[in-house]
Amino acid sequence: MLLRTASHGIPPTITLDFLIPRAILSRRLSQVAPRTVQHIPSSSNRRKSSSQASRQPTPPSSSLTPGTILTQLERDHGTFNEGILASMTHAQIEAFNDAIPQLRAAFVQGDLSKVEPVWEELKKRSLLAFFGPSQYNLCSTSVATFVQHHSLSKIPERGQRLLHDVALFCAAGGFTDGLKALMLAAIKDRQPQNALELYEQYVDLLKDKNAVLSSEETEDSEDPDSEGESDGDAPPTPPSLVRDEILLAAIVAHTQMGSFADALQTYLKAGTRIAPTTLERFAPLLKFDQTLRTKVNLYARRLNTAALLARPPTFMKHLTNLTRDNATISLERLYSTAIAGASEPEPWLAITPSQLSGTRVVLLPDFFWTSFLKSFLACRERDLAVRVWDDMLKLGVMPTIAAWNAVLDGYVNMQALDSTLTTWDMMHLAHVKPDALSYRALIAAFCTAGKIDEALERFRTFEREYLKNGVPEGQLSAVLAVYNTTINHLLFVSREEDARAIKKKMEASGPKPDITTYNTFLRYYGRKGELKTMAQVLQELEPAGVKADIYTFSTLLFSLLKARSDAGQIVLNFMTKQGVAPDTTALTAIINHQLEERTPQSLKNAMDLLSRMERGEFGDAKPNAITYTSVLTAINRGNWLEKPVVEEHNKRIWEKMQSRDILPSRVTYNVLLRASLANREPEGLENAMRYYRDMCRRRVHMSTDTWYILLNGLIGKKQWELAAEVVKDMRKYRANNITGSLRKLVDRVSRRNASRGSETAGAYL
Repeated sequence: MLLRTASHGIPPTITLDFLIPRAILSRRLSQVAPRTVQHIPSSSNRRKSSSQASRQPTPPSSSLTPGTILTQLERDHGTFNEGILASMTHAQIEAFNDAIPQLRAAFVQGDLSKVEPVWEELKKRSLLAFFGPSQYNLCSTSVATFVQHHSLSKIPERGQRLLHDVALFCAAGGFTDGLKALMLAAIKDRQPQNALELYEQYVDLLKDKNAVLSSEETEDSEDPDSEGESDGDAPPTPPSLVRDEILLAAIVAHTQMGSFADALQTYLKAGTRIAPTTLERFAPLLKFDQTLRTKVNLYARRLNTAALLARPPTFMKHLTNLTRDNATISLERLYSTAIAGASEPEPWLAITPSQLSGTRVVLLPDFFWTSFLKSFLACRERDLAVRVWDDMLKLGVMPTIAAWNAVLDGYVNMQALDSTLTTWDMMHLAHVKPDALSYRALIAAFCTAGKIDEALERFRTFEREYLKNGVPEGQLSAVLAVYNTTINHLLFVSREEDARAIKKKMEASGPKPDITTYNTFLRYYGRKGELKTMAQVLQELEPAGVKADIYTFSTLLFSLLKARSDAGQIVLNFMTKQGVAPDTTALTAIINHQLEERTPQSLKNAMDLLSRMERGEFGDAKPNAITYTSVLTAINRGNWLEKPVVEEHNKRIWEKMQSRDILPSRVTYNVLLRASLANREPEGLENAMRYYRDMCRRRVHMSTDTWYILLNGLIGKKQWELAAEVVKDMRKYRANNITGSLRKLVDRVSRRNASRGSETAGAYL
């Protein structure tokens, strides 16, 4: 929010926002002692005023209105360190106050010969360090206006250097209109190299400001804008300080030069992404060259996909998120864009390492085909999976055993036994030898179809053919997966004797049972309430040289809770015997394990354990912020609980954290904000704003995800005034590094305010 000079009694001759250095712009002047004379007070008076202001108590919040919320937030956000003012001499203040109007007048007149001496004087006297939002905006927009009305080719070289200097300085301060105008002017004059030189200077300035520009350090885990179906509530990862509109201008220059490879390198190094809304706003600026405009749109789509593929871990996470959300359209779009990159003309994607040359600058990850097969089949899209298979063959990619197994697993999850068997037969026709995981899928297919005897026959075939020479090197974990899968399905249909027979054979001739084997039996007996049999299984662990894990402790605890009042102590003793410290971390993991099951009973078990921890039944193993945040995250994720139940637990956990003086983390607040804003009742909004005010009061860092959750929820509730205040708060905290979904939300608020004739909320963008 802009400083309200009237409310703070700030004299009109001094504009305090320009006196705040960039290094501390996140701190706002919220309280300044009233003044009656129009001059800067003495240092001692300023310190006294600041000290008194800092001790002012914060009054309790009143009714929930935009005005009261705004007032409360201003009081909560702290005071501006007036020591900055003390560091300025009266001469500097006078010089600054004289220079700014002169600078404005010179730009209005379009006279660079008058701009230059004023600008040089500001630099000479080191007054640029005191620029604030209004001064940055003034200079940046003035450069943009000047460039729009003058041809660069007719401006003397000295004048061009001046414009570059002013525009770059303002761009590094977060105001990029001038730099964008200069880059576009160079592009319009068919001098894209000049635009790229400006971009490189801009990046160098950001590096001097310790901007995070490394592509390895900034990886977008999701792309909510371009993949509209992907987790609508998931905010984008905070980007680097490179503004996406300036990055786009650089991409336009590369496009004009016809170099996608260079454009991709620039895109990856920037560490941010170009939002679709930025691309939309930029398009009219390229009306002077329709061909270039069309090609830029094409480059932008390719770049987003290429950047994902160039970072395999990020790509895999993004693909997993889309699959989880059953985002079929987004999955198909992502796949189509990627595959198109391997085709003419201008191919940028290399299918194999040997193709990496020329324009092919991105190597397709080795898990690409397998992952998309799994994803499409998980979304029950057989036709798309067939398309992936056909594309592999067209591009000369021979399906690996992993690809075959992906198809088998997909059909197993779809409970499509016939398709599984057809795929199995096709493997043999293609002379592909099944591995352990192939057999595991085949056995699971028969089990899920209720054909247990046929499954056992396939299991015996696996032992007879695949293990005839023992466990193949490096395949022990896969072989154990076959055994454990078979045992699990047998126990699921109460074929206990068959399951025990397999386990006995494993103990006698291998492969030796692992902890998963024992946990499978523990879970089975625990559900049956056979505690003595569970004890026998546990006694087998030490002689077998197997260590219990968190699933063992969790299964044991919640089985004992049904019958023993001392269940907690028994589990603690067992954990100690197993060499596991029964601390908060271990018990939190047990709670998470229960909540992952997403059943009413598992929820009861988890909350009972949490209550026992709170009562101190496990000694010093008491819940901390991580424990409560984990519980909040689990109960608010998905729709497995009724909303009244979720809200009740949210309230209870929040109150517990408050009563136990446990400080919530940003993640905790984000979970609560999202849950509150999803509540359609009036108290949902009240709770959300209460959490927001609490974040402000505690000085909790507001990152991109928090702003996204707030704006997305407020817009969804049609709370436009509150949304506008949040956008103003973003400006106050210098939240300039916004792209993607967050920028789209800010734009909506800005347009809404503009339509009502109010100040543009996104003026700083």
